Amino acid sequence: MKKKFMAVLLTGAMAVSMVSGITVKADEKESYTIGFSPYTLTNEYFTAVLDGVQKACDETGNELIYFDPQNDPTQQASQIDDMIASGIDALIYIPYDSAGAQTVLQTCKDAGVKVINIDNVITEDDYELVDGIIASDNTQLGYLSGQWVAENHPDGANVLVVHLQTAESCIINVDGFWKGIKDNTENAEAFKEVQVVEGEGSTETSFNVVSDALQAHDDIDVIYCINDTSALGAVQAVEDAGKTGQIDILGKDGAPIGKHAVKDGTMVQTSAQRPTYMGYLGVKEAIDLMEGKEIEFNTAIESYSITADNIDDYDLDAWDSLEE
Repeated sequence: MKKKFMAVLLTGAMAVSMVSGITVKADEKESYTIGFSPYTLTNEYFTAVLDGVQKACDETGNELIYFDPQNDPTQQASQIDDMIASGIDALIYIPYDSAGAQTVLQTCKDAGVKVINIDNVITEDDYELVDGIIASDNTQLGYLSGQWVAENHPDGANVLVVHLQTAESCIINVDGFWKGIKDNTENAEAFKEVQVVEGEGSTETSFNVVSDALQAHDDIDVIYCINDTSALGAVQAVEDAGKTGQIDILGKDGAPIGKHAVKDGTMVQTSAQRPTYMGYLGVKEAIDLMEGKEIEFNTAIESYSITADNIDDYDLDAWDSLEE
């Protein structure tokens, strides 16, 4: 996570079209076949998850198949059907829509495919359809940002939230954000939610919706974004509005782009996740299940806060990493 750790690099992939899918072969020996389905690979967060998935498959001598649905839930479901038909034993799954995952999960269950749901957590109604859940402590991720806001705006603040409302994890993040404020101030009523805008986790979309919000509200003090990619859109919108330095922008992920923004002062805080470790652990737990071992059903990975005070402790150009 800090500089003393080496970054995990994606190795050993046999490249095929990203849209058509990629198969990575293990050495010639009996092995499991692991499927990985994020909802996109155009966001570097998910390629960091893939790095961890790939590393675990390499270490354990198993085959890996993955696809890029490109933010299309219908395509994601179709690709998972293709993976099941090709004979995967387990699926590491990041659903596009937490509430819309039931059909995919039932299909996997009916086919006898083990499912480890990571990152974007499914709704509790569907828990019985998965074999394990691994995610960041999503409440803590938001809480750390809310705590920063409470401590640095003791007299209160007008807050714009840049959301991704189809993701259960982001809903939990935002709830945690407000809890972080409430628990760390005596005048929680002084913190107002000016507006919630849908940024779609995208820099471009977030730029557009934040630009509109800044025109509609001239009293925004804080912008809380559900990832660093959205936060960069907010940074550009604030700059274009001539308000750089007047509005505090907070993100989530601890991505290289977020850490650079904290270093240069355009963002004030990001709550960091460990996507590489998350993907790595997902494969390890899937293998344990297939070998008849018990696993913890719901694993929360601790997050940490990156600010100007500790930014120099971290490698600006790397995500989290696995220990040597």
